[in-house]
Amino acid sequence: MSLSILPLFVLLLFVFSFLQFRKAKLIGTMSVAEIRGVYLLLSAFLLWVIVVVYMGIREMHLALMQEIPWLWQAFVPVTIWIAAVLLFGRLRGALAKIAIYTPLRWFLFLQALRIGALGGVLKGIDGEITSTYVFWIGVPDFLFGVSALLLGIVSLRRKIGSRFLIAWNLIGFSLIFFPTFGIMLYWMTEPGFEFIFEFPMILAPAIVVPLFISFNLMHAWALVLREKSISGAEVSVGRREAT
Repeated sequence: MSLSILPLFVLLLFVFSFLQFRKAKLIGTMSVAEIRGVYLLLSAFLLWVIVVVYMGIREMHLALMQEIPWLWQAFVPVTIWIAAVLLFGRLRGALAKIAIYTPLRWFLFLQALRIGALGGVLKGIDGEITSTYVFWIGVPDFLFGVSALLLGIVSLRRKIGSRFLIAWNLIGFSLIFFPTFGIMLYWMTEPGFEFIFEFPMILAPAIVVPLFISFNLMHAWALVLREKSISGAEVSVGRREAT
């Protein structure tokens, strides 16, 4: 098992999620059922991390690579998110409140952690990783992390347009989702791609990357909800003035 920053990223993502939840809960707008739902969601992700780590230590991900020729680990957290948003109305409402009450600069500085993708790129340059996946995914991911850091710094001084940030978040999502899952069968046959199934590297596709791009979508969702809220307030004021 090699040294990796990925376990720290997992911890930071959980801390960020808890801080989001805590801020929304302190505002006092979440019901008991919504709070319980968020706890269950976080518990589901934590349980999945435990499963991934256990399988990684026992090298089960590598063993299953040939039997299941797909990066199935990445679909588990995605499935958890989809189930939470589509199937449970109260939890969906809780997540919407969390998205709205999370300061936008929090989302920006969180995405700045994607600068850590540089580590995989450097391993590729050194020949430690032979799969070109680290370049096709790692370089754009690193550059997106740099842009997040710059935008986070800018946001401390002035407001950034919502439409720009929505488009930016969708780009951050697309940079990983489509190149990875769009041509997964190619990556699975590329020499050296087995590195992604080694522990702790498996933490990247199994939890870290899905959460990063999920927060891209959550950030965009928050911006859309805020825009609708502002537009609704303006329409309400206009009606009152008209009467």
